[in-house]
Amino acid sequence: MDFKKLSVFLKDNGLPAFRLKQVHEAIFKNFAASWDEISALPAPLRDKLEGEFRLNTLDTADTLVSKKGDAIKFCFEMKDGLKIETVLLNLTSERWSLCVSTQAGCPVRCPFCATGRKGLKRNLSPDEIVDQFLAAASYLKKNRNQKIASVIFMGMGEPFYNYESVSEAIRTMTDPERIGLGQRHISVSTAGHVPGIRRFAKDFPQCNLAISLHASEDDLRNDLVPLNRQYPLSQLAKALNDYIAMTKRRVLVEFVLMDGLNNSRSQAAKLSSWLRAVAAPKYFTVNLIPYNRTGGPYRAPARDRVKVFAGLMETYGFEVTVRKSLGDDIAGACGQLAGK
Repeated sequence: MDFKKLSVFLKDNGLPAFRLKQVHEAIFKNFAASWDEISALPAPLRDKLEGEFRLNTLDTADTLVSKKGDAIKFCFEMKDGLKIETVLLNLTSERWSLCVSTQAGCPVRCPFCATGRKGLKRNLSPDEIVDQFLAAASYLKKNRNQKIASVIFMGMGEPFYNYESVSEAIRTMTDPERIGLGQRHISVSTAGHVPGIRRFAKDFPQCNLAISLHASEDDLRNDLVPLNRQYPLSQLAKALNDYIAMTKRRVLVEFVLMDGLNNSRSQAAKLSSWLRAVAAPKYFTVNLIPYNRTGGPYRAPARDRVKVFAGLMETYGFEVTVRKSLGDDIAGACGQLAGK
């Protein structure tokens, strides 16, 4: 919603300033999805605005709900016909987290990721990022009578390749006069974009940083995360060390486990050594993610191998979590978003 244009429109039509405030509150606080839902406005005004302004830049092309009901995937179509996907995840009984996309496709091209294999189509605007939240919040309010508790920039795309739009979206989401989430309820995941990590530390020291690592030696990481060729592990280590020194915040280390590639005992030892060279273990949470099917030659390790890897990392002194796969039956789990 272009509130500057709306303000001019209302003024030109001789309408009082409080009408703008009513629209603002209806969108950001009540998550109105159509002009008809803004009952505070007179019906003739709603009809006029309907023909002039869209409340949301996105059209919902499809909505899929997992069998367990703990994941809801939206496929949104943008004005140019490109599609993106966004996922609501029910992490606890009443706590929903929203995984938003920042690009249509992704330029990093990780070969085990469905998004990466599409390549980059374009960056999303700040409104296109925020509107994912507003559409999902409206759905959740109407269908579950619940709210979104946190946002993770971990959907389609590399957020730090679209830094300006992501920054503006975070400011909208954390603005008390708009959505009003606390910064500590916002997480941004990067594949290792070093300049972005440094900017993020200065701009949003209270938000959470996640690193999609997946390998702790350059040769393997070059294959799994091609961005490593531009920002190798030595540069990433320095950026993370500086980030921790500046923010004193814990970093979430995402590690997709793939059978025969990075799930051995020796890989666990190498991961521990690399992280310890960056900072003390207390500054990291290692989030192990068993590979979700996206096609190609990759396979998920057996459960016992995941358990062994997790146990080793705990023995090395790290806090470890194993990602529960939510939404894999609707292709909404980690690495499966493609947009169509």
